[in-house]
Amino acid sequence: MGGKLRKLVIVSFMVSISVLIFSPLGADDRSGSETSVSPPTGHPPEVFAPRTSEENVDIAPTPFTLLTPIREFLSGPLWLMVSGLDAHTDFTGRIPRKRMGMSPGLAWDDLPQVFTAPRLPVSSATSSVQGQLVPFRDPAPSFSRDILVTRDFSNTPMQTEPHLAINPRDPEHLLLGTIDYNFPNVSTYVSIDGGVTWEGPHQPQYLREDDGVGGDPVIAFDRQGNAFVAFISIGVEEYTVGPAVDFAAVSSIAVARSDDGGYSWGEAVSSARSGFDKDLSVDGSGRLQGEVALSFLDKPWMTIGPHPDNPEQDIIYVTYTKFTERFGIFRIGDLPFFGVPVVDTTIELVSSSDGGFTWTSPVAVSPTVRRIFGESTGSHGQSEAAQDSFVESAGEVEALGIKRTVQGPQVAVDSQGKVYVAWLDSTDDEAFEGLGEIYVSRSDNGGLKFSEPVRASVFNEPGFAPRTSFFRYWASAFPQLALGLDGEVYVAYTGIPSETREDDGNIYVVRSFDKGGTWSRPIKLNGDDTDRLQFFPSITTDSLGVLHAMWGDMRDDRADTRYHIYYTKSVDRGDNWGFVDPETGFQTQNARVTDFPSNPNKGFPGGRFIGDYFSIKATPDDVYMVWADTRLGEFGPVNQKVGFSRRKAMASPEVFISPPSGPGGQSVTIQGFNFQPDIDLFVQVGGVLVSTERANGQGRFTTQIFIPISGEGPHDVTIFDDSGNFATASFYMEFGFDNVQDVQGSLQRQVRGLQDDVQGMNESVTSALSAELDKVSESLRKVNAAPALATHSPSVSEDPREGEMAWWILPFGVGIAALAGSGTTLLVMRRSGSRDEPPSPPGPWQEAS
Repeated sequence: MGGKLRKLVIVSFMVSISVLIFSPLGADDRSGSETSVSPPTGHPPEVFAPRTSEENVDIAPTPFTLLTPIREFLSGPLWLMVSGLDAHTDFTGRIPRKRMGMSPGLAWDDLPQVFTAPRLPVSSATSSVQGQLVPFRDPAPSFSRDILVTRDFSNTPMQTEPHLAINPRDPEHLLLGTIDYNFPNVSTYVSIDGGVTWEGPHQPQYLREDDGVGGDPVIAFDRQGNAFVAFISIGVEEYTVGPAVDFAAVSSIAVARSDDGGYSWGEAVSSARSGFDKDLSVDGSGRLQGEVALSFLDKPWMTIGPHPDNPEQDIIYVTYTKFTERFGIFRIGDLPFFGVPVVDTTIELVSSSDGGFTWTSPVAVSPTVRRIFGESTGSHGQSEAAQDSFVESAGEVEALGIKRTVQGPQVAVDSQGKVYVAWLDSTDDEAFEGLGEIYVSRSDNGGLKFSEPVRASVFNEPGFAPRTSFFRYWASAFPQLALGLDGEVYVAYTGIPSETREDDGNIYVVRSFDKGGTWSRPIKLNGDDTDRLQFFPSITTDSLGVLHAMWGDMRDDRADTRYHIYYTKSVDRGDNWGFVDPETGFQTQNARVTDFPSNPNKGFPGGRFIGDYFSIKATPDDVYMVWADTRLGEFGPVNQKVGFSRRKAMASPEVFISPPSGPGGQSVTIQGFNFQPDIDLFVQVGGVLVSTERANGQGRFTTQIFIPISGEGPHDVTIFDDSGNFATASFYMEFGFDNVQDVQGSLQRQVRGLQDDVQGMNESVTSALSAELDKVSESLRKVNAAPALATHSPSVSEDPREGEMAWWILPFGVGIAALAGSGTTLLVMRRSGSRDEPPSPPGPWQEAS
């Protein structure tokens, strides 16, 4: 942080403290830690007080005021809460003490449009986006298809910070823990088929005396198959300073247990808890002096392993960072103020040997280090105000440094019960800049005492956020710890490479082959030749000692924004890293895992938070990985899920149609298999949404749909689920709109043919009639020109055809003329008869001719 910016922060903090109300001393101190003293006569009673007991406590400032100076050093979820950016709660509830409402922070109020859970687009403008909700268009060659595990139960569709565990009694029994913005708790999911299907969410509840969770869920199994989840439980406690009263946020590292593999959770137990302390007195002038201290526990991690003296007994170990803010009371004239805070941080450990029901007292693993706010211009590198505050608040506390923070502990235990803890030390050049160091300490007696910390690595510390994105990634520098079979210790982390300053992070591993006594030089894991970001590594070993590592990687995106998950492994204790697919022979230093990239800006408002870690676990037969996945945000509002993939292939969703063909407009039966259990499904025919269904507990469904009439030929029937998986089958339409058009065209052609035939026949009839009429006219002409007839009557035997017109010619001609108008109809009727009918007898004109 630059000098001017530091001055601005300190001045802003001092101003906010200075405007708080000063109240007379005299009310009873309800804290029980100091004696109420009446001031001597003649001296004005005065004390710093955030708020007096007579004030309206319902409109007081948030209790996170005291945590504001350390918010950037807290883990991601707590940083969001303290900054007013978290959706869980803003902790503005007050007396009477009860669980507070879930009011979103300011950033969420400004973005109401993000709170719409994604559904399959149904409008014509959006339903044609590549014909599907999420296109799995680029599958990784050596890993299964991706599954989006988590589900939405509210309009804040976001989950993050996933952590995995494998049941040692069943290698296909997986347990996933995650921060879940659908609930006031973290949530868990269970798979008993190696991650193909998942059941959940299940909610381990925060402590009854608290008000919500602060995230950081970590999952573990003991050797009996009992499951445990550790997370931060946050409450609000009242504190007093003389007659003044206020409220402060406190935290517990809660641990819940499941005896059925993660399907249900028992009541959580506090393994360690923070609090509010003070050391105050009244001087001879009746003025209050001393200090107040607020502690806060953050960044838990958990592991379970054998007792060093009793290998059959399991011990649960939990580490965390303890922040202690100390505010000395100083004066400007006669007015008392809280001084600039002094922050001490320590890595601590607690353990349980009875299945998580009782816990030991905290044991300090790291030295306590100190950070003093203010310019480093005094005789000891601090401002005068900071020096005064430091002197008054230091007391008996021994701490190292004046700009130093430790954070991000991880704990692991080997098969002999040796416990290892690793953490990040920001060094005295402040956090987020300069050099960072990783330290490792070991305990050989079940966590009761730890060895002197050994520095495992020195590297360029990442900043708060990468320069190409908005999400917090400082936690990439937190060490990821894994143990080998013969005393090997491995630590993975993200550091800024010295040789490429444009690069904001590469993945490195350091190793120790003597139980953490000495350490190798860093080995770079990502084999790309770009300067793009790699972050959030996770490392593990399987039971054969093979090393497996994963991380987020932006090498494939020219914008340096979208990330894939990449993977590599080592079979020789980290000497060489690479991946060879035994089925395909595919060989690479790093293998891409995901089949669709994630853009942080699509996952969380402002792209600010995708968690502090991803997770990998492995057996000799398979490798399992989980990460924050934002692909659904590409096709709707912001959305962040937990993605899952494994080494072994998974059966893809399938759809069967019966009957598979027929005319349009009929009902068909559709059966689906291998979908996610208990998930909403959407049925599209030819790109048009026609039905919604829901999968059962086995990921199957059966339904009937009406096939809309369309054109002849194959038509895609596509089923999507909420997680983005889909399957497609084909229905062959034998008779549709185009068939109707063909029939209509054929009929039209036949009608035109008939019309042409009728027209030709009409012309023939007209010619025949004309010829007959000509003959009649000729006969009449001859009659008119003949001599007068004899007076005697002709004999009956005389032939009438000799010199006379036949009597029937005139009426026949008249009849023919009358029939000429209807001749067309008669002829059409004759043409419409069967071709096999015998010919009609000749008409009278044929006889006449």
